[in-house]
Amino acid sequence: MQTYTSLMLDGCHHANKFWKPSSFDPAAGYWGNGISDGNEGIRAIGEMVFTCGTLLKFSDAFNASERQEYLRKATAAIRYAAATHVTGTQKCPDGKQWGNSWQSAMWAGTLGFGAWLLWDELDADLREGVQRVIASEADRFLNGKPPGGRWLDTKAEENGWNLICISIAANMFPDHPHAAAWNEKAIEYMMNTLSAPQDLQDTTLIDGRPVKDWISAENVHPDFTLENHGFFHPAYVACSSYFLTQTAMHYQYAKHPIPQAATHHLVDTWGMFQTLVLPCGESAYPQGMDWELHGLPYINLFASLATCQNDPLAARMEKIALQYMRAWQNMCEGDLAVPGSRLGFTRHAICAEQAAYGYLAHKLFGPPSKEFTSQKAASQVRGVQPHQFVGFITHRTSDKLFSVSWKNKIMAMLIPIGRGHDGNPDFTVPLVNGFIGSFQLNGAADARVKVLEHSWKETPNGFETAATLETGDSLKQTVKITSLGEKAVVYEDYVVALSDVVITKERGVPLGIENDQLTGGQRIVHHRDGEAVFDWQKPQPPTALPGSWANIDGRLGVVVIEGAGMSYTQARSYSPGISVYSDVFYASYADQPKRFKTGDSVARRVVLFVVETSPKQTAALAQSLRVEEKPGRKVLLFKLPEGGQANVPLLFNIGSNFSRKK
Repeated sequence: MQTYTSLMLDGCHHANKFWKPSSFDPAAGYWGNGISDGNEGIRAIGEMVFTCGTLLKFSDAFNASERQEYLRKATAAIRYAAATHVTGTQKCPDGKQWGNSWQSAMWAGTLGFGAWLLWDELDADLREGVQRVIASEADRFLNGKPPGGRWLDTKAEENGWNLICISIAANMFPDHPHAAAWNEKAIEYMMNTLSAPQDLQDTTLIDGRPVKDWISAENVHPDFTLENHGFFHPAYVACSSYFLTQTAMHYQYAKHPIPQAATHHLVDTWGMFQTLVLPCGESAYPQGMDWELHGLPYINLFASLATCQNDPLAARMEKIALQYMRAWQNMCEGDLAVPGSRLGFTRHAICAEQAAYGYLAHKLFGPPSKEFTSQKAASQVRGVQPHQFVGFITHRTSDKLFSVSWKNKIMAMLIPIGRGHDGNPDFTVPLVNGFIGSFQLNGAADARVKVLEHSWKETPNGFETAATLETGDSLKQTVKITSLGEKAVVYEDYVVALSDVVITKERGVPLGIENDQLTGGQRIVHHRDGEAVFDWQKPQPPTALPGSWANIDGRLGVVVIEGAGMSYTQARSYSPGISVYSDVFYASYADQPKRFKTGDSVARRVVLFVVETSPKQTAALAQSLRVEEKPGRKVLLFKLPEGGQANVPLLFNIGSNFSRKK
């Protein structure tokens, strides 16, 4: 709680530089840009009001003068937001009023909760203004039904963010003529946030009605995965879930019974999501990411599950995530937006709000469950998890999380997660076409790749997956990937020309490696002839790596059994959207144009990856592995790092250069 308090206090201090007085009233003002739309407008204002309100209500963190100053700012911001709403009389700096829009109910809900925490400090006119705004935004939903979307574009998070406004209205203004209708509608939105197809036949009574009678929409798949922005998106799994927990806080704060609906599929969805949560409290992204890779704290969800649901894994994740949030805030001199964030103050305000909800979970729901140890946490989530609806499969052990996706995004990702790296946990960056690679054809942009067929099966110590891909009309790629044991992954593919083609570049078996301020700014790649140091502030041209093996920072070993040669390419700027420097290690790379005839073999790659292994161990592995002839096939043999022998049947006979490379 001391860490939460320090984080929010410094967050308020940092926000001072973004404070502006309003043009229409000396008693009104705002953080951010104050405009009618966009995340740095009313949304950021509401989030800072809520953060200040949490500290003013529940802590003694502010000294006397600060307390007066932040109460003044929070009150002025509430006044500004109430006056510039569509029900008010003033306009924002962009000449428009806010409200009655796609996301405005969420802004109003957050603003309303912040005002509620300060209710005794607000004058009668301002209270009336807050009620006017909240009632107007909540009333919009009384005559409609919650929308749905299972495929590609869930409405789970939209229903969730609209829900918090409806719930605030019902709990904050219980004597309002619409209060009963708001409460009924809030329950309906709770039920339709993480709504699944099986709900349509469920006769279990929830808040007085069978589940099926509440449901108007499907927003998650039967296995509680969901899709948004066109792919499986863990960020929206988390926020859709924590909108439900925020709603529970409204009822708890009002001393009203929390509806059963507030946990509808919450624990089910957490059961799926927890298998992707990394030891540092962030998520893996098996189908890529289009928001900041490190700027989305899920601490609100962890804190609520730890306190209200007594979940020991969530308790551990909350503690770890809070420590990392505080660490990057200290590194950024009070800013809660990670280095490279394109959202700036918007992200700062969002992170402050999330921390305030985490803090409130303890104040409202009581002490958390006793947290799991790191060993227990690792054992809780290990194993193979196929997700057929969104088309990816994962294998998690104490040392690795490996995923392969054949739908929405074609990619695989290997994340080292072994113990001992708490001070620098971030390593792998999700890449579209990761592992699978790409080809530049005839000097043009990368051709589109489609999956013709794919399959997977679980094995005694992991899984095996295979697919046939087609690149444009020019290449056919047969892929097999095997995740086996605690640390190892074997990648194989064979590419043939479907027509006469010129391959300008081969970017084979790529792996994204984060290399920026957040990860220490340096990667050391060991290889046969020594080592190469890659400083993020001094990017080098693409660097060929000699020999058949490489090891990155003692965390990832690579042995190339068949391929065009290893290469390491440094990032020169932050990646758009995800806000990290993403170097790329290629296990098979060629940039000399080559011409192929129809039916020619274009590429053949066999690569062994081993996580949490030293350069010395990687070199020894490269010397000891072998390929043996078996009846009708060849088999890759090597010793698993944890003990035992691996026998991996190969798709095709490898070339004669294997023994030379070894």
